[in-house]
Amino acid sequence: MAGSLRGSSTKKTSAAGSGRVQKKAPAKSSVTSKSSAGSGSVYTGTAKGVTQLPAARVKRIIKEDKDVQMVGNEAVFLISVATEMFLESFTAKAFNLSKLEKRKTVSYKDLATAVTQHDSLEFLQDVVPKTLTLTAALEKQRIAKEKEENVTLEEDEDEVEQEANGQGEESEEENQRSVSEGDVNSSRVISDDDELSGPDDMDED
Repeated sequence: MAGSLRGSSTKKTSAAGSGRVQKKAPAKSSVTSKSSAGSGSVYTGTAKGVTQLPAARVKRIIKEDKDVQMVGNEAVFLISVATEMFLESFTAKAFNLSKLEKRKTVSYKDLATAVTQHDSLEFLQDVVPKTLTLTAALEKQRIAKEKEENVTLEEDEDEVEQEANGQGEESEEENQRSVSEGDVNSSRVISDDDELSGPDDMDED
């Protein structure tokens, strides 16, 4: 026993005297990266190239434009991220309006009100209009129809006036031509050889 204890003590002293430092294994970090699908935000930056919207469907929607022939994957990704950020901002504004009325559900009314209250969403007025009653909608439709009819009547009147003006100009040109021709005939000089026929000459014939 004594020999074994002495041997262990000599080993410890030799390891300490040599100056060697034992390296410790790195401790595992408790912080784990969150995936973009599980996190509340749209894009956390940890998973590159991942969006909530399916890229294939976004690409198909972009190709619905006849002017677009080819779309790169990078462009599809950026458009998807921009769309998600816009939808997040839009729904947040609508949700704030629902919270003011002490509601937890976002309704169409909140979206339409957000469009009218924020200048950045003004371009959505035709897509997300404010709700109307049936009588108000019919009245609005009737007024729009009357405006269209008035526009068509004004266009027809303008065409008739243009045609009348064109015919009037042509008639004036014809009158000027006839007047000028009459002036030429009346300005002809009568020579000495030309004799005016009197009543006596007519009886002789």
